[in-house]
Amino acid sequence: MTERAAKPTGPRIPMPEETPAALRVAVGRLAPTVLAMFDQQWDEAMRQARDEYTLTPPRAFVEHWWSWVGVARYPQRLARFRECERIVSESDDRAARRAAASELASILAEAVAA
Repeated sequence: MTERAAKPTGPRIPMPEETPAALRVAVGRLAPTVLAMFDQQWDEAMRQARDEYTLTPPRAFVEHWWSWVGVARYPQRLARFRECERIVSESDDRAARRAAASELASILAEAVAA
């Protein structure tokens, strides 16, 4: 008789510092294929900050990627997040879309509270 390995319920990585450099390392560990998008968005945020003389774009960038890492570091959380996104974008059932949108908000709140 063979036993199946239980799916891990803990985080794949610890939550990084809330800095662009630490987030980049975390993204690279969680999803290396996403690094190009991370770098492109960082470049755009910095360009916009220079052009508009504001720190809002880099702050928004860090907040977005902080949330992304908070979700992605738990495989089960990420799977549920993606399923809720799918429901919101594809379902014809208004109640299901609302419930999924509410769950997305809860997942994000839990992810950034860690």
